[in-house]
Amino acid sequence: MSLRHGSLVAAVLAVGPELAASPPVTPPASARPTTIPLRVAPELIAEAAEVWPVISGPENPVWPGWQASGTPLLFYLPGEQDVLVNHPRPPAGFVPYQGPVRFPGGRILVRDGDTIVATDGQNTSLDVNGTPTLVVADPLSALRQEVRALLEDPRPPAEKARGIGFRDLSPDPYDQLALIVHEAFHVFQNRAAPDKQADEMLLLHYPVLSVENNAGFAEEGAALAAALRSDPGPALRAAAVRWLAIRKGRRALLPKEAVAYEDGVEFTEGLAKYTEYRLFEVLEGRTPRPEIWWVRGFRGYADLSPCRKQLVTMMERHMRGEVLVNGDPYGTAPLRMRLYYSGMAVGVLLDRLSGEWKTRILEPETSLTSLVESAVHPDGRELHDAAEMVRKERAGDPLVAAKRRLAEEGRARIDAMVSTIEHGPGTGIVVDASALADPKVSLAFTPFGITVVDEDRTIFAQVPVRARFADGSEIVQKEAMPLLQDKKRRRISFRLPEVVSAEALADASREGRWEGREPHAVRVLLPGVEVIAANAVVERIGKDILVSLRQRRN
Repeated sequence: MSLRHGSLVAAVLAVGPELAASPPVTPPASARPTTIPLRVAPELIAEAAEVWPVISGPENPVWPGWQASGTPLLFYLPGEQDVLVNHPRPPAGFVPYQGPVRFPGGRILVRDGDTIVATDGQNTSLDVNGTPTLVVADPLSALRQEVRALLEDPRPPAEKARGIGFRDLSPDPYDQLALIVHEAFHVFQNRAAPDKQADEMLLLHYPVLSVENNAGFAEEGAALAAALRSDPGPALRAAAVRWLAIRKGRRALLPKEAVAYEDGVEFTEGLAKYTEYRLFEVLEGRTPRPEIWWVRGFRGYADLSPCRKQLVTMMERHMRGEVLVNGDPYGTAPLRMRLYYSGMAVGVLLDRLSGEWKTRILEPETSLTSLVESAVHPDGRELHDAAEMVRKERAGDPLVAAKRRLAEEGRARIDAMVSTIEHGPGTGIVVDASALADPKVSLAFTPFGITVVDEDRTIFAQVPVRARFADGSEIVQKEAMPLLQDKKRRRISFRLPEVVSAEALADASREGRWEGREPHAVRVLLPGVEVIAANAVVERIGKDILVSLRQRRN
């Protein structure tokens, strides 16, 4: 978007001095706006208004028992504007929107300036002033993320530019409709089954680069796709049994924590993804509201089968590991996204196998896998035969060799990441908590940015990370810098992009001093990060800084 804006400026300046010399025109008072103008894209409000009548009524065809009428909506453009719809207790600073854009049966409030969410692309559900609220980022926010990733891409500029299509610069309206329903469903899940959310710390037990596991995922994807493309009857059941045999065999090699993580993400994100597929079934044949026709790319609801087919195709590609997520094929991002799609596909499969599964999945110990097993009732011989067939088909399959190469490349990449954090250019910051009585460290991170080094060490990246130690000491990143946690040594380390001099460190200290042999309070604001230590000894080791936390005496 910034590039297009720059081109527009160049075109205007090229018109000539006559344009530049024209006097400013002051509109008459009657034409001046009387309300805060919308800086958030109005099409977001139009898209939400399209799906809200479907999911907010007492008879919700997407998910019976889910009534979204009590869920407020927050649309945001980071640092620019928040737009709240139907919020019962808006935070301070919000004022009624008086312009022509409307949300049927809902009140629109706006607030310029600092936004509730400051980070780009955060589509989620949050507690906003005591009320669970659906949150969707403005498309410009997502585009800025993509531009940032493109700028960091090491390929030559001309090569990168050739790969940019118009569809990459403008969101698909059907994706946006689905996203709104997806995030609204999370609010329902949190209320209906609050104890079934995935524990993201279980990712630390997941063998992300396992050849056997990654090959098994690909085989599951093929079996699920075959099941969803089968006619009801024996073919559908056979495909479901094959999928179940593959899943049981793959999961038999995983630690129980990894299986629990899969079940948790398939429940939370997989079922939210399922509501997208189901939405494209429910909307088909409906009459759109007039406002939605103004959204670029909208073509009505006469036939939404391409949307559903695309979701199944993306499921296969993700399960095979063909889609690069967050630019990192070796971390947890590809795994997590696979579970979005596998959960979606199993939900669609259950629609064809069992009519009561949506009530049962909300039960504490029920998983999507167990529901399929109870629906098809396979005997041991069926599962054995299906597993044997898969084993024979796998022999000589180039997919296994590809997963082996992925594991080898991933190991080398991870080792390089550790080396860069520990010995790369710039000033390294190491916070050592081994002297504290309580070893607990609380981390705020994205599950899409985790790289497991080994059973003791983990790298957290992609977004600014926050770490809080048991004594109240903190690391608060303002910019994303890969952070290495070593649980065995009880150390957290990361590296600033530039070398910071002793003079700059002293100037950055908020407690009057930085280094010292005696433990003291430390608070320093460095480029991109703030380090706060309740009681620490600080020493420079070469170009790096070691902050050793000490237990405070009562």
